[in-house]
Amino acid sequence: MARLKLGLFGTPRDELAATVDGEVPEWIERLYESYGTTPESAPASASVLALGESLGYRLRKLSLLLSKMEALGWSIEPRRRDLLATTDLDEIEAQAQLEAAGVWVIARLHAPLDDHGNVRWSHGLIP
Repeated sequence: MARLKLGLFGTPRDELAATVDGEVPEWIERLYESYGTTPESAPASASVLALGESLGYRLRKLSLLLSKMEALGWSIEPRRRDLLATTDLDEIEAQAQLEAAGVWVIARLHAPLDDHGNVRWSHGLIP
């Protein structure tokens, strides 16, 4: 049985930091330009607006993933901080199934990763 935790979003600090620190996506830079600012000097209101757009996009993609998973027989359990997706397939078969459905890349974006960048499947008791 394969079980995969899927995060909806990160901590508020991490989410907002992604709109102003480091590699800011080009579309966010264009949004800031339209407000006459830059990632380095963006006011909180512009950062939250960028975050809202980003979350909306990511949640639409997650919805697509969940829809495909449900159609393939996965069960999805909403939990306090994430979702737990479960299938009777083993992990290798589950990954292959999601790859064939064209949604594995979305699953990777929402699943926890190990130190090598591989998806970390959930085992045993899930907190």
